[in-house]
Amino acid sequence: MNREKTLTSIYVNKELLEIAKEIGLNISKICEHSLKVYVEAIKQADQRILNKNNRRDIRTTGFGLVGSPGFEPGIASAPGWYPRPN
Repeated sequence: MNREKTLTSIYVNKELLEIAKEIGLNISKICEHSLKVYVEAIKQADQRILNKNNRRDIRTTGFGLVGSPGFEPGIASAPGWYPRPN
């Protein structure tokens, strides 16, 4: 990851910020570390979801783009099936 820094602004609870400064916390480091943790967690979650969906879709439906039935059934995307107009 690039080590170049950039200036940004964030909104933080005033009292919390004052307490953090009083006890000597490095706000910039804490925010950067927290952001890294959240970004990595989201990337990992996205990858797990993609991996899980890809395995399930191909095995259970036979169609790589159709998920398991949920709100709308997966059969709606099957070749040759079209909803009838009302």
